Amino acid sequence: MRDPLVQYLVGAAIFSIGLMILLSSEEIAHGLGRFWDRWTGKHSLSATSDTTPPPFYRARLIIWRTLGVLVLADGLIWLALATAEVFHLFPRR
Repeated sequence: MRDPLVQYLVGAAIFSIGLMILLSSEEIAHGLGRFWDRWTGKHSLSATSDTTPPPFYRARLIIWRTLGVLVLADGLIWLALATAEVFHLFPRR
């Protein structure tokens, strides 16, 4: 792909998705824990006043934060490649 505009658009989209995953990783980890508890039957729908974190919450949180950082880095790589392509298209003396 040699069109810098398309590279910028793809890079910005990937960067924004990574940022969204990174910033909402706590909610994702908590929601997945509650979903898994309901799916396995360990947590009833009426017991919503429980404030203890679900099991393996820290592991899920670390996984989602790592995934967010990796996607964010991929978006930055796309943006850097698009910038390099723009500099490559500049006229030379």
